[in-house]
Amino acid sequence: MNNLIRRTIFHFLPSWAVGFLLASTFHSCAVLIGLIRIDVDMNPSDWFFMIWQDALGLLPTYGVIIAVTLLLAFLATHFIVKRLNQNASGSSNRTRFILFTIAGGLSFLLMLIAMQPILNVTLIAGARTTLGLTAQCMAGICAGGLYSYLSNSSTNN
Repeated sequence: MNNLIRRTIFHFLPSWAVGFLLASTFHSCAVLIGLIRIDVDMNPSDWFFMIWQDALGLLPTYGVIIAVTLLLAFLATHFIVKRLNQNASGSSNRTRFILFTIAGGLSFLLMLIAMQPILNVTLIAGARTTLGLTAQCMAGICAGGLYSYLSNSSTNN
């Protein structure tokens, strides 16, 4: 049990934090760019304030949804990596990294697609365009890559 807690704290939590903070920032920037397009005047401190406020406001909802989504994706990917290790003479770190980054990106895509029919609205305004949806998925890719790096480095030590 101690190992599970340690892995959760040192592998999953930083990965989730990076994914959430990137997703929140990408969302905020998409909204801010939309405001600029309609001639709303904002200075850099307004941008930083909104990005900070969005992160705090999204944390209890979007942050939790991202945590659950990434947890499920990473658990499934661990299962796949173990199966690949059983069937191959040795699994490369590169393959493992690719699988976790794909899992992170796909988990964000599926999460955002699933929100639409369930809630009948795209909650994350920054994901309403193709570019915004891609940016959200990039946040998941970064989270998956970081998780792969952190979790693999401890198994090799």
